[in-house]
Amino acid sequence: MHFGPIPLAEAEGAILAHSLAVGRARIRKGRRLDAEDIRALAEAGIDQVVAARLDPDDLGEDEAAARLGAALAPDPATLGLVRAAPFTGRLNLLAAAPGILRVDRAAVDAFNAADSAIPLATLPDWARVERRTMVATIKIIPFGVPRAMVARACAQLAAPPIRVHPFRPFRAGLI
Repeated sequence: MHFGPIPLAEAEGAILAHSLAVGRARIRKGRRLDAEDIRALAEAGIDQVVAARLDPDDLGEDEAAARLGAALAPDPATLGLVRAAPFTGRLNLLAAAPGILRVDRAAVDAFNAADSAIPLATLPDWARVERRTMVATIKIIPFGVPRAMVARACAQLAAPPIRVHPFRPFRAGLI
C-alpha cells in the first residue's frame, strides 16, 4: 500500500485518508474517490488529497475483515454467534442468544501477537451476554493489508477461539 499526498488529477480510485468538507457536503475518510468526488474537490479548490493506493497483492480493509471474520467463526450459528457485515475495516461478532461467552485467551493473544495491523478484541472469558451483545471485533487498522498476511492469520485460527454457550431452561426441585 502506498500512502501520502496525491495530486487530485491522479487521485481517482484512491482511498481518502481524511474527511474533507466540499461546500455543504462532506467526503468521508475511507471513501474510494470516483470521478464525481474528484470534480467536487476540484470545484472546492482542492488540488491534492492524502490518500492510500492499494498494491495488487493487497486486500481492502472490508474484504480483509470479512475473510478474518469467516476464519474466526466459520459456522457462526454452531458457535452461538452472528457475524455482522464488515464496515470501515471492522467486523463484529454478536451473541446469537443470551448465554456465557467462552474465550480461548491463549489463541486470541497469539493471534494479536502476530501482527498489530489486524487486532482482535473480545469480552472476557465467562462473560454473561444477551442476544446481539457484541462479543468480539476484528479491526483492520490500515486501509488495506497484504493478502499473505490475511492468509497467515486465517491459517492460525485452526479452531474458533470464541463461542457463546446459550442458556438452557431446566426444572429443578427441592426434596
